[in-house]
Amino acid sequence: MFHTYVRARSGTVVDFDRASFLMDRDLLQVSLDALRDEQKSKPRWTTDDRAQWAWDDYCARHLAHYGEPFSPNVIPGWDQPATPIERTRPPDST
Repeated sequence: MFHTYVRARSGTVVDFDRASFLMDRDLLQVSLDALRDEQKSKPRWTTDDRAQWAWDDYCARHLAHYGEPFSPNVIPGWDQPATPIERTRPPDST
């Protein structure tokens, strides 16, 4: 995979690898195949360019297929807990 970050529509930076676990495998494969075809005409893309192109293509395909946006693309902090995790003190040893 890409091991890089992309800019989501929400404006946040998303780890492509982490978000890929939530992606529809078939749609992702179609996007990656389309990326390979696109690279034939623009072979000097950087890794970041390829990742962003694949992300944008996947998100468009996801919206067309499911009728709703891909959550990591539109929800800032989608991979963060809803409430902060509180630290607990270890029990006192007596």
